[in-house]
Amino acid sequence: MLFLITFTGRVNAQVLSESKFIRYFNSQSYAGKVNVIDTLKGNLKLKYYPLVKNELQKIKEKAIADNKTDVLDKFLCIEGEMYYLNKNYYKCIPIFIDLFAKHKIKNYKDSSKVFSLLKKSYIKTRALNKAIEVHKLLAALKVKHSDIDQWEMNPYLSTIYYEMKLYNECLKQQLLEYDDMKEDSSALLGYYNNRGLYWNKYNNQDSAIACFEIAKKIFYNTHAHKKLRPYDEFVIGLIEGNIGQSFMVLNEFQKAIPLLKKDVRSSVAIKDFNNAAISQLELSKCYLSLNQLDLSKRYLDSVNEVLPSLIDYKLKLNTLKQYADYYHRAGLLNESILFYNRYIKTKDSLDNQESMKELIATQVAYQMEEKEKLIATNQLKIKEEGIEITKQQSVKNVLLISGILLVLVILLVLFQLKKTNHQKQLLELRNKQIETRNEIINKSLVEKDLLIQEVHHRVKNNLQIVSSLLKLQAAKSNNEEVKISLQEAYDRINSMALLHQMLYRNNEMTSLSFDAYLTSLINQISSSFSSEDKSIKIEFNLIALELDLDTAIPLGLITNELLSNAYKHAFSGKEGIVRIQLKKLSKSLYQLKIADNGKGLPDNFNDLITDSLGLDIVSILSDQISAELKVYNDHGANFEIIFKA
Repeated sequence: MLFLITFTGRVNAQVLSESKFIRYFNSQSYAGKVNVIDTLKGNLKLKYYPLVKNELQKIKEKAIADNKTDVLDKFLCIEGEMYYLNKNYYKCIPIFIDLFAKHKIKNYKDSSKVFSLLKKSYIKTRALNKAIEVHKLLAALKVKHSDIDQWEMNPYLSTIYYEMKLYNECLKQQLLEYDDMKEDSSALLGYYNNRGLYWNKYNNQDSAIACFEIAKKIFYNTHAHKKLRPYDEFVIGLIEGNIGQSFMVLNEFQKAIPLLKKDVRSSVAIKDFNNAAISQLELSKCYLSLNQLDLSKRYLDSVNEVLPSLIDYKLKLNTLKQYADYYHRAGLLNESILFYNRYIKTKDSLDNQESMKELIATQVAYQMEEKEKLIATNQLKIKEEGIEITKQQSVKNVLLISGILLVLVILLVLFQLKKTNHQKQLLELRNKQIETRNEIINKSLVEKDLLIQEVHHRVKNNLQIVSSLLKLQAAKSNNEEVKISLQEAYDRINSMALLHQMLYRNNEMTSLSFDAYLTSLINQISSSFSSEDKSIKIEFNLIALELDLDTAIPLGLITNELLSNAYKHAFSGKEGIVRIQLKKLSKSLYQLKIADNGKGLPDNFNDLITDSLGLDIVSILSDQISAELKVYNDHGANFEIIFKA
């Protein structure tokens, strides 16, 4: 998921072609040329800076010769921003700190720009507490100067809390930021999209979806009667992709799929292949959850094709995990274990890299704090003494102490690296031990799965043998009442045998797709009554539902009893309809309803429940799974079983 942060333009030459830009640049004075580059937007600065780099170097040399400190300070700002744009954050941070410490920034607009870049650099290096300090300084500056561009406040304090995973504080802080954005539709759109992401992380999907829907409404109101550009399609696709991810958390995969597909199409249209790959991976998860393995594999392979060209290591890690899950669901356990081991090794490697980055960031932050203190001390001495010689000596002292501190930091880093290498060797030894244990565990799990499959297979076969014996006994009996009893027992056993058959066929151990089982059971019962001189129509509407065996077996037997009774006793004529419905009532409460349009139950049907073996079985099985059984007449007999899953 991504943030929608909109920026407003602020540059004079941004729409010029390269040749026109160079002509415009050459028409300026040498101070004006520096100012042209300084005021360019980030992407345009990356584009045009190499074209005039040599000319700028000549201007810098002339400024040094002429002692033009204001021009040299501009060059320092440009140098720091170029490091930032090229993602060299550890080099730009000292430059920005030096600009403030030595009072080289002459106006508040340049100050706000450098504060904004320094804050973003701290966020990129995960020095988030430092980022909060800088953001507060920037906010105080904006209070004094309201004409500072609003985009420079991005990312807001709520976003920093989000990066720190403080989601409760993040949601509270964002409410305080609403007034800054309510007048700007683009900023407000980003506000509600981001708030949806915060609620998503806080695991409140209803609130998340509500915020995303508000963002959609703002988008369509803003773009009413306008032809959408590819980037506009990308923005709305991104919002709908976020809605799709919330539906995934709610296990509403059918709703999520079209939204994620739209996000993929719009991302590909603007060549944002990284975001497209993220949504394709989510689609693979959706189809895997829906047991549509071919589609899941197709999207997973699409992600894998573009991975070499991307630098999103989290995406690569999630792709390995998804391959492991896919092969496990497909029953290819060796391939699943192979990908899962690759996932664990890659994750450990990335965790080690993140730890090293955090160590370096801490050391850099410490070094910068010490440097700030030394510079402040040096400036105080200069003001107190007011003598040029003392000033120069203080500068030398600062440089000497900085050098010593740098050497100490280097020695500390070397010591830490040596310590880290030792720990790494110990970890490798432990990892090998863990891998050996995992192999043993995985082999045991495979053997266990095979044994459970064999148990289901043998149970199914034994039940089929019993049902065959019952059928043979019924065929040889001359007593009609005995035949009926044996046939009912035969149907009950077949309903259980069908369940074990599905478990064995689908490689499921402890649960199964109850809707698929019900469908097969209904067809089986209908076939057994097909020879009756009646035209009974079965209508059923079943949601997708996974159930454990302790719940599925009693519900299957209940369905067998009620559907069989409907065939035998519900209809006086030759035609009738039986409706079977499985639906969700709340988060963990479900309803199985079996109703017919026949002659209904007699007035004393409550006594009938205890007198009839079949209905007595329904009552007992309902109690067994702690379900609520409702029996009533409504244009025919109605049975409702309300149960938890």
